Amino acid sequence: MGKGRGESAVELRSELRQAAARDDLAERMLEVAAVVEAAAAPFGVQPVVVGGVAVYLWTASDAFLTHDIDVVMEVPERLSAVLAKLGFVATPDGRHWRLEGTDVLLEAPAAQLDDDALVTEVALPSGRTASVLSRVDVLLDRLDELQATGHLVVGQQVLALLGGVPDDEVPDLDARATSRRVTTILSAMRALA
Repeated sequence: MGKGRGESAVELRSELRQAAARDDLAERMLEVAAVVEAAAAPFGVQPVVVGGVAVYLWTASDAFLTHDIDVVMEVPERLSAVLAKLGFVATPDGRHWRLEGTDVLLEAPAAQLDDDALVTEVALPSGRTASVLSRVDVLLDRLDELQATGHLVVGQQVLALLGGVPDDEVPDLDARATSRRVTTILSAMRALA
């Protein structure tokens, strides 16, 4: 059930329904993202999980788990048609899809990742994998958001993400924070941590 298997829309729809019925919310979101990734693969599109689901994955804090799946991906018309065959209903903005009969909401807030973004493959119970933005990239995105908005929850996410950055990834974080102009907020959050 891995990527590139060439599954039919009927097979993918069945697997999507199974994924959407999982009890564990985080597992449900990642499994749905993995099925969407399989559906997008024939179009050369790789959806990458970002947002609250990615924050949850890197922090294991239920406080940060959201009820929607944010993925960065292009959505050509042919992929949109496949999503519809799988049971997703698009909203007029072309960025949101609700899976009929479920609480699953898929959002594509952007079409491209940053050029230097790293993606991690996460193995799932189904045997599929989901592409998820790396911990450092999620942290950098949250630092950008915290600097721009000052939102308390985002600050809490930054603190939780900082606590899990391995020592060998700190130089990369520091270098990329400089290029993204978030070193001041990073230093302030490190002082709080």
